Amino acid sequence: MDIKNTYPPATSPAITRRKLLTLLRWPFILAAIASVAVNIAVGGPLWCIIAVFSLYAIWNLLISTDLVEYNRTSQSIKILAYSSLLLALIDVFIVSLIAIFVIPIVCFGGLTVCIVLFFSNMEKQKHNMLPLLNFTFASVIASAYVIAFEHGVSKWPYIVLLSLSVAFILALIIVLRQDFKIELKRRFHLK
Repeated sequence: MDIKNTYPPATSPAITRRKLLTLLRWPFILAAIASVAVNIAVGGPLWCIIAVFSLYAIWNLLISTDLVEYNRTSQSIKILAYSSLLLALIDVFIVSLIAIFVIPIVCFGGLTVCIVLFFSNMEKQKHNMLPLLNFTFASVIASAYVIAFEHGVSKWPYIVLLSLSVAFILALIIVLRQDFKIELKRRFHLK
């Protein structure tokens, strides 16, 4: 029986990229281990968690980038999510009570940039709308939670973020109309 291989053979750049990533992985792992060891030896706040997360973010954003979802909308959302998580980690482990005010402002600015990127080339970007839609829904849920249940927090950044998120979802439904349903069916494999 003759079996025909339908997959394309691995190209030289793909093999070189894999070898390069294997070599670059070790300095990152050693830097993470060194930061944890230094933090344990010196004591004090757990800044090593922030350092390890920063190394992880640099690895995912700059060195080992996505092969499939590598587009401007997805990358912008990923940068925005990593920045927000980094601010939250700094708030928890180093300085408290600053991220609760700063994160919604950063999310508002980043979401505004992502919306402009999305609408600047909507025909091409509508196929990449799921990460933006996920982040927008997460912004709606987080903002509504803080507005409803958190006390002693300045709520105006969350009100502005919630307003922008809801306005974007409505604009997306109005502008895309039937394409919005089609894209959701494609992404969630609905019939």
